[in-house]
Amino acid sequence: MKQRKRTEKSRYKHESTGDYCTCAAYVAEIMCKKNAENKNVGSLPYKFWNKKPWNWTFKKQLWAAQKILKDYDEAVLVKAINSPDFNGIFSLNHPKVVGILRKYKLLLVEENSKPKQEIEVKKNAKTRKQSYGGKNLLNKLRKLENGEKEEDC
Repeated sequence: MKQRKRTEKSRYKHESTGDYCTCAAYVAEIMCKKNAENKNVGSLPYKFWNKKPWNWTFKKQLWAAQKILKDYDEAVLVKAINSPDFNGIFSLNHPKVVGILRKYKLLLVEENSKPKQEIEVKKNAKTRKQSYGGKNLLNKLRKLENGEKEEDC
């Protein structure tokens, strides 16, 4: 079996095979997996998109994902699918999908528009010395019980 190479178009991995795939195929597989969990049929077989009854379901989800990707970015779709807003949605043709995608598109635009905060790293920074068995009241009492001298520094 020859595995598919990672390219600019196929940078996602199938969860069932580990091969690289397009974003539409990745999303379609996730939706089929959610659908299988909802129907309580167990885990999907290896390369389930070639086997009945999942081949037709996978194709419908693939076409819906390709249609969505014409209007929305890949990052928006993947982030929305893996979000809690998608709980209870088992098809990309669901009426609520467009609203959720709009929400995540706005969130992603807002996230990208914020300036990134730069953190300076000091090369000669010294770490704070940790004192084990510090000079608190309980440790002083323990030392007195054991017959050790109390040191005040």
